[in-house]
Amino acid sequence: MTMPLKKYGLFQTTDADEAREIVSKVYCDHTLKPSHSGLLDACHNRARLSSVSVNYMQYGTDIQVEPGYLGRFFLFQLPIEGAARISADDKEFTTTVGMSSAINPTDYTKMHWNEDCKKLMVQVRAEAMESRLSRLLMRPIDRPIMFDPCITADDSLAHNWWRQIRHLIDDLDNGLDPWRSQNILEDMERNLLTSLLYSFQHNYMDALQAQEVQAAPKHVKLAEDYIHAHLKDPLSIDDLVTVTGVSQRSVFEGFKSFRGTTPMKYVLQLRLEKVRGELLTSEPNRTVTDIALKWGFNQLGRFSVCYKKVYGESPSETLRK
Repeated sequence: MTMPLKKYGLFQTTDADEAREIVSKVYCDHTLKPSHSGLLDACHNRARLSSVSVNYMQYGTDIQVEPGYLGRFFLFQLPIEGAARISADDKEFTTTVGMSSAINPTDYTKMHWNEDCKKLMVQVRAEAMESRLSRLLMRPIDRPIMFDPCITADDSLAHNWWRQIRHLIDDLDNGLDPWRSQNILEDMERNLLTSLLYSFQHNYMDALQAQEVQAAPKHVKLAEDYIHAHLKDPLSIDDLVTVTGVSQRSVFEGFKSFRGTTPMKYVLQLRLEKVRGELLTSEPNRTVTDIALKWGFNQLGRFSVCYKKVYGESPSETLRK
């Protein structure tokens, strides 16, 4: 087998400490304990697009890897040789060739790689996954995305998604240069994430499938357009009644049926997304208070509670990133 992503070598080493140090910089801090004394045959190849990276990895010996909580990314893994045992929170299972796994940011994770284990891995920033899902649902998400960790070998949808990844890796190995255009990068990642969200089981799958057969009525779309245009302004249900020309009850029922939430929760989640985007890209002199007030959050204590519930971290923790 030709080594995947050979042109994109991150490291090749026989030293466990060196492997741990370099992998920690691109994923997260973790412990790395070989089961036997002796040298590794560790290799990590990595091609980063923008919010998604595709990886090939091997250790060349039985080894225990314990990253704990991943932080702000998802990790999808597929052994192409050998096997690995994975523990994610209260679930423990063994993945072999053709059987992939999905690790969520909030799963406490431990892995044991067999000596002959070689994997393809796809790392996705949580912000990109959340943004793509929100756009597909045409509403903000109100709780963390949680994928089922164990994907069986006979799962045809997951198998087809990994085939997309293999094609991308083959193209990269054969000279594809997606970085020559930001538009190409964005389209490539958008397609990969859309396909992933429709291929792997997660807690929003029912909502996604329902979205396929439901077209929102005109008054819901009018209300959405008004909300987006006036997100920084005070908003009330009466404003939406005036804009749409329908009753309060019709506005509530329209959002509940076609967006799975209430109008004001929709406003809340959109504002949270705007705040998060600014916190992640703000200048050093910006504060959480400044940004929250800009997007209509006047009760800062309630804002912080809502933010942490959705994103799993406080606004100040996001700002420090």
